Amino acid sequence: MHDNSEQIVSYLSQYKEETPFWIENYTEGKNVSFIDIMSSRIGYYPGSGYDGMLMEIGNRSQTIHSFLYVDYLLTKHDLIEHLEKPNSVYGYHSIDRIEWKEEDILPNGPQVMNLSKCPRMNPLAFKPEKPYCFTEILERDSDKDDYWGSKRFAITFLCADAIAAYHQLFFGEYKKAPWLVLLQDHAFGCNYDKFGRGGLFDEIIKNSHIKPEYVLCADNTHIWD
Repeated sequence: MHDNSEQIVSYLSQYKEETPFWIENYTEGKNVSFIDIMSSRIGYYPGSGYDGMLMEIGNRSQTIHSFLYVDYLLTKHDLIEHLEKPNSVYGYHSIDRIEWKEEDILPNGPQVMNLSKCPRMNPLAFKPEKPYCFTEILERDSDKDDYWGSKRFAITFLCADAIAAYHQLFFGEYKKAPWLVLLQDHAFGCNYDKFGRGGLFDEIIKNSHIKPEYVLCADNTHIWD
């Protein structure tokens, strides 16, 4: 997939999305809701770690302005430390960080999941560390142009089970599919189940019919049927 990123960006560019109003007009401390986060196209990355591939492809093609990265192995301290490094997101700088509580994300509470087996973690059950979910609003540096991507975009980091979170957010609460999903089954990523074909994520997709428009699939992962 990494070798094909330029072709992928070129192909997706024909489906550019206008910058959502709330992002384009956002000012520090402005009151927004999680509905705003979910209102436009979503780029979803289960088991994301620090990998910027989905963000790079979605932003450079200007097809996605709201990304959702979900991983239960990243502590908030380590993640923020990484984000605050110089050029963590090259060509962009943060203009604000929005903190979320569980009731902000799932105002109607978690939905029952009728699956052949349960995810290892409850929908938004976090690690023993303090739970977190926050959205980083990023703005393009003044010396960069459209080649780098949109003037602004948002990326939300959620410490949760990415498989259960997909069911709860897209099928349960918001009744919409992400526009683009990146699937990558890391060989040593401590995942309890695979994201690709034959796994629990695959079962959720089949049962819910909440299917993304596009899927990027790493070489080590088999795409769903």
